[in-house]
Amino acid sequence: MRKWITALAGMSLAATVAAHGHQATPPDRTSVIWQYAEERLERQNDIWYKIGDFPRVIQSLRFQVALYPTDYEIVTNLGWMLENIEDWASALALYIKFRQSNLTDPEAYYPEAEYYFRKKAYDKVPGLLEPSLKIGQGPTPNSYRILAHSYERMNLLADSARIWKQYITRQPDDQPAKLNLARVEKKLSGKK
Repeated sequence: MRKWITALAGMSLAATVAAHGHQATPPDRTSVIWQYAEERLERQNDIWYKIGDFPRVIQSLRFQVALYPTDYEIVTNLGWMLENIEDWASALALYIKFRQSNLTDPEAYYPEAEYYFRKKAYDKVPGLLEPSLKIGQGPTPNSYRILAHSYERMNLLADSARIWKQYITRQPDDQPAKLNLARVEKKLSGKK
């Protein structure tokens, strides 16, 4: 195994030198080894997933989350796998821990909020996503979308319209968002 990893690191170094000439700074050997190990884990996870060996995929993802607890993709992959086997409590605990460990990342709030949204626990979504709108540059569009939809499903139409407007200010070319806002405003005008 060690010879295999050394050979891969050597090939990577050779490729770097070939691509950038002799003046290229060689990558750190440990970084190269980890890069290949991570790629191998991902390929193996795909193989296990395709044959339905979900427990092994989950164990491998748990290992990766232990190494990279702030990696959104790895955490959400593990959460998705836990939900696939209907281990709802473990998935939710993972999402909560991820958010609590990354309070300054607006995206860290989304997996937990999406979980509640899919479970139709709409009342739990605003408490998670409203604060995320104020962090840094704010979250990606999906946070705005599920927040606005949650408000609408709770019949809090003014809040839904407010979130759609905030989102459209950020993404003025999002036509579906404009249609959603128009629908909510139509409902609002019918209530008056």
